[in-house]
Amino acid sequence: MRFLNLFIMVCEKWELRFSMRKARDYREFMQYVADNFSDKLLMLILEKLELLRKDPLKYAREKLGKDKYNNPMFSIEVTRDIRILYSVDSKNCIVFIWEIGSHKKVYGHDP
Repeated sequence: MRFLNLFIMVCEKWELRFSMRKARDYREFMQYVADNFSDKLLMLILEKLELLRKDPLKYAREKLGKDKYNNPMFSIEVTRDIRILYSVDSKNCIVFIWEIGSHKKVYGHDP
């Protein structure tokens, strides 16, 4: 009888990395969000980032293929129309933020 050992990575805290064209770090991301969204949306976006930092897979809305590093991509809903597109590198406990915006901007089409 053979036993298969599975190793599941459990991350206590995930690191956020910003891979957007207009924001490559947290400071640039916050500037982009402040320039493009209302204060109310800014607070909702920060809440969603904190959820992603705690457990990005728990809040994944749907699996959307793979990123350029072959990590699974997901989205999290900020509002009915606003999404954050992200991918998860579970081996290194990294969440890559790829895009934020309307459904059309993030997915390339209307719902």
